[in-house]
Amino acid sequence: MVPIRLERIPAILLELKAVATRWFKYYVVWNKAVPFISGLVFVHAWVEYALIAVLITHLTDEWLHLPRAASIVNVQDGVTAVLALVVAYVSDAYLGPFLAVVCSTVAYITGLILLFFAAWRLKSIELQLLYVALILVALGRAGRDIPLKDFLAYQFREEGSYVDEEQVESRRKIWWRPAYILGICASVYVFANATWIELSKIAAIAMAVAFVLFLGGIAFKYKYKPPAKVSKLNNMLRILRAAISKRHLSNSTPGNVIPILRWLDKASVEEPSPSPAEQMRIGRLWSTEDVQEVKILLSMVPLWTTFLAYGLLQATGNTFFYEQVGYMDSRLGRISKVPIVIFVIVKSSTSFIVSRLCDSLFPSYWSQKVPRQVMLTRIGAGMALSPVCCVVAWSIEKYRLYKYVNHDVSISVFWLIPQFFLLGFMDGLVFDGMEEVFDGHVPESFRKYGPSFTQFALNIGNFVSLAFILIFHGLFNDNLDTSGLATYYALLAYICFVNFLFTAVLQPIM
Repeated sequence: MVPIRLERIPAILLELKAVATRWFKYYVVWNKAVPFISGLVFVHAWVEYALIAVLITHLTDEWLHLPRAASIVNVQDGVTAVLALVVAYVSDAYLGPFLAVVCSTVAYITGLILLFFAAWRLKSIELQLLYVALILVALGRAGRDIPLKDFLAYQFREEGSYVDEEQVESRRKIWWRPAYILGICASVYVFANATWIELSKIAAIAMAVAFVLFLGGIAFKYKYKPPAKVSKLNNMLRILRAAISKRHLSNSTPGNVIPILRWLDKASVEEPSPSPAEQMRIGRLWSTEDVQEVKILLSMVPLWTTFLAYGLLQATGNTFFYEQVGYMDSRLGRISKVPIVIFVIVKSSTSFIVSRLCDSLFPSYWSQKVPRQVMLTRIGAGMALSPVCCVVAWSIEKYRLYKYVNHDVSISVFWLIPQFFLLGFMDGLVFDGMEEVFDGHVPESFRKYGPSFTQFALNIGNFVSLAFILIFHGLFNDNLDTSGLATYYALLAYICFVNFLFTAVLQPIM
């Protein structure tokens, strides 16, 4: 190692200062309107972690039986993923990000108010209120991923100059992440052990206050992104409609690399009448390039189908894992009750750390873009952990029941940390790995929808979980002490193992 001469230290410090200054100017910028948006991000995070993520524990504490509560949570998460794509489409094609955020936030506030009334047990209409409330909450959550992020990023664009998309996205993350992390931290300390009635009321008030402050940012001159004249999601739907309506026509388009989707080529086949220009105007005729973009996107579907078992496990983790907390000893020293949100944070922080480590290590090994096969291997490693997670959960539930039945003792809630850790570890490998594969596979115009499509693909597992709860309803009773949850975990372990072997066989041709 070459020693640093003392006389060079000032020059080195000046060089480091220059590098830090360049980094700060590139990534960090002050905008008077942005803090008003960050406030909304903060409350979104707090509500998500303090109330929505552990919703099943509130439902079972109040009046719902375990199977119905788990089914409701699964449907709510699945509907949120579907609505995220719908809201993104409406935002792009019709409203623009600002109005999409306004509408979704109003829906969120209304849903939280109805959730409060449902928690207040309004007897004959309480369950109907709950369903309406959760649909509105799902709509509010759907407005966070694309419209709110898009609106925040647009504040950093300079008018009439070259737009560095990487710089804009980096500045968006600099403002988004601290606000979101602070919201997560607040969920641990602020009303962490409050009742469902108190939480839903406070959440509605907090979201309303954040929304008013968000509207107050209008006075500081938000930058408004207009709706796109051409929305890629809209084009995709119109191409599908055109191809289906012209299914009777012969296809003269030459073969391509996606034979199974050749029927979509009929969207680029001219009809005898009206004129080609009129057909293009009304969406009956599309260019070969537009059709090919849609085919490339739809070619991701076979890969997405291999994540049904993984999504099923994630849905189980978001319901039964949290429900187990209520049947264990949650004391820690002088703390009479450890907040359940701690386990949400264990999962999320593990996922974040694993994801960031992969993002840091892979580019350092591959000087250029990380190969697709490497990202598929990363996803495969995450899926390989799915049966391990199920086996760990099975063994802990068996041990909990043994202690409870034979010794009338509740084991410590911290026995659940390994399964939440594995759930987060899997998520860090799989979710961002799927986003990387998506970004590297689809045309650039579709890449902004990566998180929403990825979440949609994984959340199909919520509907599979709903089906499993209905099929194996005999395993579930009013509470976990009389349910066969350990047997259900063993069944999931077998399904996840078979799914992993199936995916490993198919990976070379993906």
